[in-house]
Amino acid sequence: MDSQHQNQPPPSVHQADWHEEEKHLVDYLAILVRRKKPAFFAFIAVFVGVALFTFLATPIFEASGTLHVRDEKGKLDLLGGMGLGESSSMESEIQIIKSRTTSEEVVRRLHLDWQIDKKSPDLSVQVSEFSSLAPGPVYHIRLLGEDGFEVKDDDGQLVGRGRAGELLHGQGLTLLLTDLQGEVGDRFRLTLRSFNGTVSGVRNSIEASELALNTNIINISYTSADPVMARDVINTLTRVFIERSVTVKTQEASKSLDFITEQLDSVRTALDHSEQNLEDFQRESGTVRLGAETERCIVRLAGTEQQIAAATIRKKQVEFAVETLSAALKTGKPYAPTVLIDDPIVASLAQKLAGYEVQKNTILLDYTEAHPAVQTIAQQISAIQQKMLATYRTNLLGLGNQIKSLQEELARYEEQLKEMPEAERKLAHFFRQTKVNADMYTFLLEKHEESRILKASTLGNIDIIDPAITPGRPIKPQKGKNLLLGLIVGAMAGVGLAFFLDYLDDTVIDPDKVKRLLGLPILVTIPFIASKGRDVSTRREEALISHLKPKASASEAFRALRTAIHFCTSNKKKKVIMVTSALPGEGKTTIAANLAVTMVQTGARVLLIGCDLRKPTLHTFFKTSRLPGITEVIVGDVTIDEALIHTDIPNLDLLNAGSVPPNPAELLGSDKMQELLTTLGDQYDQIILDSPPLFSVTDAAVLSAFADLLVVVFQPGKVSSKTIMTLGDQLQGTQIAVAGIVINDKEAKGAHYYGGYYGGYYGGYYGGYYGEEDAPAKPKGWRKFFKRRG
Repeated sequence: MDSQHQNQPPPSVHQADWHEEEKHLVDYLAILVRRKKPAFFAFIAVFVGVALFTFLATPIFEASGTLHVRDEKGKLDLLGGMGLGESSSMESEIQIIKSRTTSEEVVRRLHLDWQIDKKSPDLSVQVSEFSSLAPGPVYHIRLLGEDGFEVKDDDGQLVGRGRAGELLHGQGLTLLLTDLQGEVGDRFRLTLRSFNGTVSGVRNSIEASELALNTNIINISYTSADPVMARDVINTLTRVFIERSVTVKTQEASKSLDFITEQLDSVRTALDHSEQNLEDFQRESGTVRLGAETERCIVRLAGTEQQIAAATIRKKQVEFAVETLSAALKTGKPYAPTVLIDDPIVASLAQKLAGYEVQKNTILLDYTEAHPAVQTIAQQISAIQQKMLATYRTNLLGLGNQIKSLQEELARYEEQLKEMPEAERKLAHFFRQTKVNADMYTFLLEKHEESRILKASTLGNIDIIDPAITPGRPIKPQKGKNLLLGLIVGAMAGVGLAFFLDYLDDTVIDPDKVKRLLGLPILVTIPFIASKGRDVSTRREEALISHLKPKASASEAFRALRTAIHFCTSNKKKKVIMVTSALPGEGKTTIAANLAVTMVQTGARVLLIGCDLRKPTLHTFFKTSRLPGITEVIVGDVTIDEALIHTDIPNLDLLNAGSVPPNPAELLGSDKMQELLTTLGDQYDQIILDSPPLFSVTDAAVLSAFADLLVVVFQPGKVSSKTIMTLGDQLQGTQIAVAGIVINDKEAKGAHYYGGYYGGYYGGYYGGYYGEEDAPAKPKGWRKFFKRRG
């Protein structure tokens, strides 16, 4: 480096090279090492939290069962149209399983809204009936002996006393306890939880899905902290689902069967009454036979009445079909009744509906219900059902006209009977009633049995493949998985926190960045100076390593600093060297003291002056008194000779700071200070000034006017970028030659911490050159990786 460059002030910070060096893996690893403590604490916090949750969480058990839902395209109505054809997707079946109505029935059957807790160990009880008018009631039951018990509310007020097996009524409470076994004084708490809240909880814990596409096998599972309850919920749920499925699918047939049952009872009663009347009339009148013409008329009358009955049943079936089809249209559910399936129009519409339903199910394999293609087919299905509904309504009108015509024909036959003799007419009347009722009763018996078989056959649509069993092991928490996840998430949290804190940290840790910001060269890196002292004074004394351990790697670093200063301005005056830093605590006093020691080792006479008048510490390095010092010399209290201290080191004299004045900047910038340095300059080859920090006060700025060369000490990780930029502006305005920057590894973090190269040279080369006893501890394991980067 030439002298012309060094005599110029440092370049402007704004003109510095702002190019950031490319990041390498070692730089990221250095961040983790630098932030290892918060990263470790974050990792431990997350891992311990996950571990505590894992081992303290309530075990959750899962019970499951499987159902097979067989496809049923339709059933033939043996009653002339009482069956029902329906195609439903597996998704609709799953939604029925998870529906609120199904869950409500499960809660009612298992009484899941009844909660028993805080039960005595040897107490056994069965709650058969429990209801209360109070909102969210909590009752405490205590055994009294001889199957007796008392009930108190949550406030301790007596509600009532009762006995096992007897219903207790009292203050809005209805309670029936059975199988009560325990000792006198045993107790338990009984709570009636919110029904809707319990239903919601059951629904949220139920999972249902098809095991594989187009298998029609549904797997149902339920999770609970009670394994027995989980099993019971699944088994009850499957029973409710099967019962509800049968109820829905046989709704139309059930209505027809109920209607026929009612008619059968009525006809049976009428038949018994008519037979009794015929027998009484024959016995009283002595007439037992009818004429041939009258008998033929009776047969025609009975046949007409049977036709009217059949048409009436048919009409009822069509009414049920219209009602069910209308409901299906409102819900958008595909449905095609099989009533009038022999009608060509109905058969054609049913065939088209089945075809559209197959197309829809095929498209649903790739798309959802909201897809336009699915919506189009759904509209076509709805149009077909509308036509079917119109056809059924038309047939309903036709059946009404047919019944009216048959009733008119029946009236004509009855007029013919009125023309017969009175005795024969009465006998014909009783014969007619008996025959019509007997034929109708036989017809209804036949149709009743057929419809009953039809309804019972629907039960085979759903099969239970695997009922739920009591789970033996919990599914949650999964300890191994959770702990592994805790390790991974903890590590991620630690790494993330380390990088986040490093992002928020504005302090400069890279010496190359300081070099770019200030535009100054790095003279040397001072490795960590180890100390065995416990108090501050002892550690400072041991920090004079250039004198105490001249072969140590740090001592060699100070000699390198001496050499760098010597060659930086080889043809310019550099008698007065000022050592400063940006902030307090960066080790400038240590650097100044050791620099003075290395300079006297060349045979030069050196004077070390403590110019940090606000926080003087230089005297502690040489175990001398702070008073008198430069303050007393400037104000005239003592002479220079009285203040000078001849140290134990040959050719090294010391002038301490002295008393702390109220106006340090005025003293350091005074003419007397300049005269003092001029006088001392004639007596010594080198004067080293231990200056105050540049950024904290103006003392260093005014003192720099009397110095020939400035050395800036920098501790990585202590000074922010803004401070360094401000420092650069201050150096630019001082017009003093700046030798460069001294990197001080004050906290023994070295290259493995800062991610740079500077720590490896002195810790490796000079440590090995001078011997193991004076070298710093060698890095072990992976830290060698950072050393190799140098």
